[in-house]
Amino acid sequence: MFLALMALFTTQASAIGAVDGKVVSVRVDGNGRGMVVFDKNLGGTPPECVSIHYKKALAFDAKTDGGKAVLAFALSAKATGSRVVAYGIGQCGIYGGSVVETWNYGQLL
Repeated sequence: MFLALMALFTTQASAIGAVDGKVVSVRVDGNGRGMVVFDKNLGGTPPECVSIHYKKALAFDAKTDGGKAVLAFALSAKATGSRVVAYGIGQCGIYGGSVVETWNYGQLL
C-alpha cells in the first residue's frame, strides 16, 4: 500500500510544467481570468489537460489576492524584459478545468 501511495505522489509531482524564460504577453479577461505567455514552451511534464495552443502559458485568477500578485509580477517582468522562472500546479483549474495549467509560483531573475 505504501508503494502505491508513493507512486501516486511521484506521478502527481512530476506532472508539473515549468519555464525559464521571458514574458511575451499577459492576457486578462473581463471575468478576471488571465494567462501569462512565455517565449518558450513549459518544460518538465505539463499535465495532460493543457491544450496544444497553450503550451507556453500559465493561468491565474485576478479576482484573488494571489492572482493579483501574479498579474503584478507578470506585468513587471514584461515591462522590464526580465527573465523569470515559473511553475504550474500540475492542474488546469482556471479555464474550466482544461486548456491551460494554473500558475503555482514564480521568481523574477
